[in-house]
Amino acid sequence: MNRWAVGIIMIVLVVASVVYALYQKNDYDFNDTTKSYKVIKKWDLPEELNEISGIHWLSDDRIACVQDEDGIIYVFDLKSSKIVKQYEFAGPGDYEALSYLNGEFWVAESNGKLYNIKNLDETPRDREGIQLNFEYRNNIEGLAANNDGKLWLSVKERNLDNRGDYKGIYAFDPKTSKLDQTPVLKIKYNDPAFDILKTNNPRKLVRPSDLSFNPVTNDLYVLDAEFQKVIILNKSGKIKALHLLDPAEFSQPEGICFSPAGRMFISNETLGAPANIIELKIIKP
Repeated sequence: MNRWAVGIIMIVLVVASVVYALYQKNDYDFNDTTKSYKVIKKWDLPEELNEISGIHWLSDDRIACVQDEDGIIYVFDLKSSKIVKQYEFAGPGDYEALSYLNGEFWVAESNGKLYNIKNLDETPRDREGIQLNFEYRNNIEGLAANNDGKLWLSVKERNLDNRGDYKGIYAFDPKTSKLDQTPVLKIKYNDPAFDILKTNNPRKLVRPSDLSFNPVTNDLYVLDAEFQKVIILNKSGKIKALHLLDPAEFSQPEGICFSPAGRMFISNETLGAPANIIELKIIKP
């Protein structure tokens, strides 16, 4: 090998080292911090729920689940670790979130279509759904029932006004079948809570994969699968706390829900390991 080749190799190695050092300095590494949560228990899921995307606490240690591809609500029993019931409500689609309001289930597709399931035992497969003023480019993945009788939806990609300095959460009123075009909450990218992430990349700041209200505190919990974390918001949209999740434990967190007593559960799609549901507890504010 001649001296020119050796020189070129050395330059490449030096440049690569500098780039890596800058990356390490400006990007968050989970290993640099102490966990702010404790894993209570984990349940591996059967193959039918490999693409689990939304969850809702039912009762008696049972959790309702939906997955991306099929219009089916599955009932998973935490005691037996088995699917004990399933209800088909529609054909194939891209189902991303599940919630429950006034005795009725609601399922959201990524294109902003909502399905209302009034009775699990009477679930016609040919239901049409309600198309809201969203498109696939908005990418709806979060759905949560508020105690004011409305459903809150989060966009993962574009806001309705196409602005790029916040991530919007929108409110839908089932009584009037109307969506408020103005966000009910804005998660602003310049919130100081994001400083810990050491980046200005919006994809790493927040891309909600689900929403849920803590029934004990009524705070809104926003789950993020892109840069694994849970963001806790107050009523004005200001971040009260940001809890980073270990990617080794939460490889693809797509669903979040609470029991009435405040037990928190997060579901993970399969990614090199079985899909699962994890119960966790925040141990640091």
